Amino acid sequence: MKFANIYFDGNRKGSVNIGDDLQLVAIENLYKEMGINYDDEVVRIGLSELSTYDGEYVVLPISFPLYGYREGTYITMFSPKIIPVFLALSIMSGNISQEECDYFRRFEPIGCRDYYTANLLRKNNIMAYVNGCMTVTFPKQKNLFGSKVYLVDVPESYYKYIPLHILEESVMCSQVLYDCANPEKEIKNRLEEYARNASLIITTRLHCAMPCLAMGLPVILMKDKYSFRFTFVSKYIHVYEKEEFSEIDWNPKSIDFEPEKRKILDLAKKRITETWDKYYDMYALSEFYEKSNIRKDAYIEHFDNVKEFIDKKFNQNECFRYAVWGITQKADMICSYIESNYKNARLSYVYDKNKKIEFHGVMSGNDDDVITADDIFVFVTAATANPIAKEKFEKIGKTNYHISDDGIDVSRSDENDRR
Repeated sequence: MKFANIYFDGNRKGSVNIGDDLQLVAIENLYKEMGINYDDEVVRIGLSELSTYDGEYVVLPISFPLYGYREGTYITMFSPKIIPVFLALSIMSGNISQEECDYFRRFEPIGCRDYYTANLLRKNNIMAYVNGCMTVTFPKQKNLFGSKVYLVDVPESYYKYIPLHILEESVMCSQVLYDCANPEKEIKNRLEEYARNASLIITTRLHCAMPCLAMGLPVILMKDKYSFRFTFVSKYIHVYEKEEFSEIDWNPKSIDFEPEKRKILDLAKKRITETWDKYYDMYALSEFYEKSNIRKDAYIEHFDNVKEFIDKKFNQNECFRYAVWGITQKADMICSYIESNYKNARLSYVYDKNKKIEFHGVMSGNDDDVITADDIFVFVTAATANPIAKEKFEKIGKTNYHISDDGIDVSRSDENDRR
């Protein structure tokens, strides 16, 4: 088992927001804080492969917005080979399926980047807490004596609010780059540039403001509207909305929040370590067996032989009545298979001496006359009933039944009566 981090796969030849990659660099920094060799001990998994990944088992910290959409799968649910640790999840849609809720509950508590996400999960009875974004944990830099003001993705329409002496001396830049060969390297270079040269950062970008603030730089964060994505930010700095632009303090101080940063890092390290300790032994053992020459098409004993019998005996469009003797997993699999593939077949009776429940829409009973009726084909699905059923049917001359034991058919059904 190893640790893991996401990477952006697919075509990124066009515009790239390197702020997205910054969130992955935050996890890289976390691993280094934990003393984990990032090059040797961390597997990188493509964002589009999270649900299909089939490598070795991994523990994957999630400090990332899962806003995407992929047809036929949930972006919030991952491959069985991935053990997620939700540190700072952000989701947008309130349409959380039952399947997603069940998945999140397996990995509670769910750390959330914002109040909005935490409240969505709590409404679905999922244990959640607000962690904030892991990008606030970037290390504080020493000797910050830069003199440049950086305007990072500040729209031109905002310029009229910025004092002229600041605007004229500003370096204007963007975190959206084109044909960027290595976005993670580029965002690291950009942060180094800010730490070396900046005296002030003015930005509209969450993932410019937070790491710069964490490094110890003064930051002004301007937004046309206050987004749900920014709900944790107000614990550190004020988010100026458009109607407040005339009130901006253009000479802000750097903010020291090292104690809070340490709490976030220690909690993240604790949760990752606890997850590793909880799952390592079991998945190491499972991986030992899974790496053997396992046949992917392994025969399902007690069911596949019955499925083959059904396909050989019945035409898919014919009408027939059938019963099961014994409420078992095998009975459930047989009924489900017939319901999916033989639309005109009807489950007429469920025979069980000990259970009185509704099974596939039919209430079970123990009427011997029904189970021995000539016009009902009987699948004997309880192993303990095999000798009793065989004796009973042979005694009355019933031939339309199927019994299997250890995958061996013991059937008196006339295989030549296929319609």
